[in-house]
Amino acid sequence: MRSGFASYPQVNFEDLIQQIETSLPSLPRQEAKLAQFMLLNLNTLGLETGKSLAEKVGVPEVTVGRLLRRLGCNGMKELKELLRQRYSVAGEMPDPRGDVRPAWEKTMEAETAIVAAIFHQTTSPDWVRAAKMLTETDRIFVTGFQSVRGLAEDFARRLSLARPSVQYLSPHDGMLGEWLVPNDQASETSCLVLVDVVPYAAESESLAKLAKKQGRSCIVLSDEYCHWSRDVADSALYAPSNTGLFLESTVGLNLALSLLVDSVAESDPENSQARLVQWKKTSRRMRLF
Repeated sequence: MRSGFASYPQVNFEDLIQQIETSLPSLPRQEAKLAQFMLLNLNTLGLETGKSLAEKVGVPEVTVGRLLRRLGCNGMKELKELLRQRYSVAGEMPDPRGDVRPAWEKTMEAETAIVAAIFHQTTSPDWVRAAKMLTETDRIFVTGFQSVRGLAEDFARRLSLARPSVQYLSPHDGMLGEWLVPNDQASETSCLVLVDVVPYAAESESLAKLAKKQGRSCIVLSDEYCHWSRDVADSALYAPSNTGLFLESTVGLNLALSLLVDSVAESDPENSQARLVQWKKTSRRMRLF
């Protein structure tokens, strides 16, 4: 409640942030999504409108006002006033990241360097070939072993939203029944994507060589220690992994796989967007999410 002729909010920005953090676990689903987005984007909130926030989060615009009022803030106008006051008093916007543990400072630098290395790799001949194969090949098989099997499965699911005929291949579970084809032509229109890191699975190199023998194209995404992929694969991509962590980092692998999905979607945006819309409708109908 305001007193007298005061036109400034009676709370400050830090109070609002604390209120968001405290309320987050109990907020309705759509408001929780919005609150989480706000917490992760504090430095750019001043550039947003109620409409732009709602669009970025994927919620109705009325949700923005509802959440702010629940938190004691009277809409976007008052939120921007809080931001203006915070900026003018402190001289800078609040940094949600906090300090980095000294032991992780070098790791952070190494991880950041990995991100840059992956993006720079996207203009290489191997990357261009990989994107072309993932876009134009009739059928895609994806596999990974040991600790990166989950990454490979996730990539297969994501890629299947961008294009049809993508399948995760589990040689141990399916005994390669998927590769029993009536003629060589069926093999020649398929591609194997293999993800592997140190310590390399014994099956990886053998499976890649088998794919090539059967006429399939092959993409291998591995860490910087892989010594065999260049000799076997049509496209050999590398994601640095040594950043000083207890186990090798998978940041580069994750980023590379995400960018490959994006490359495929970008090649036929109308079709990939239609697939995404259809998937969302089906998921809602099945109440999967």
